[in-house]
Amino acid sequence: MDKNHPKEPASLPFESGDVDEQKLWAALSELPRGEPSGELRRRFYSGLHEAAKPHWTERLSSWLGMSSTSGWITAAACLLLGFGFAQVLDRPESDSARLVALEENLAGLQRELILDRLQDTSANTRLKGVVEASQLVASDPLVAQALLDRAAQDRSLSVRSAAIDALGSQLRSGRIGGDLMRLLEDAESPIVQLALVDLVLRHGDEDQINQLQSLSDGGQLHPDLVRHVNSALRSPSI
Repeated sequence: MDKNHPKEPASLPFESGDVDEQKLWAALSELPRGEPSGELRRRFYSGLHEAAKPHWTERLSSWLGMSSTSGWITAAACLLLGFGFAQVLDRPESDSARLVALEENLAGLQRELILDRLQDTSANTRLKGVVEASQLVASDPLVAQALLDRAAQDRSLSVRSAAIDALGSQLRSGRIGGDLMRLLEDAESPIVQLALVDLVLRHGDEDQINQLQSLSDGGQLHPDLVRHVNSALRSPSI
């Protein structure tokens, strides 16, 4: 640089009487000020994009439907997923096999959370568990059995009715269907009877419809439900 021309002042201001700091800022002012390279720009914007993403634990919490008051459940979920990730990464298998293993771990975690909710002390939480369990009932016998337990003995009639409705696809599936029909025979609550009657009318096979008719004719149902059954069975849609 020509000594007859003063140096361009540093673009970054400073307030210090320290000689070493003044030399540092003077040296910074002489650094090249050209445009950053394309690679540097790409790395910069890639870093911004990654920083803007929510942390994977936040995405997991959102996927699980957890609120801030359920932090301990989310922490447990993250711990379980951590074990799952470790198992996947330790296997010298193809990417597709690892993906299958991860999906199985996620499915197992989802099942455990649903089963937990079905046992919760809060009726609202159990009801939420019933809604979530309805999506797995056809493919998961453990979830189906947990729903049957709620249908048979939950303290809340709303939860019992919702669990009965969620089991609709299982009415013709052998053991669960038989348990639901026995539950209809023993039910004393008109609300529970109504849920079971509608279940049979919508999903029942010929034998189950005949059993419903026998219960109705034998006076084992609430009088209003007897009229409902007789009206429905006379309908051409049944």
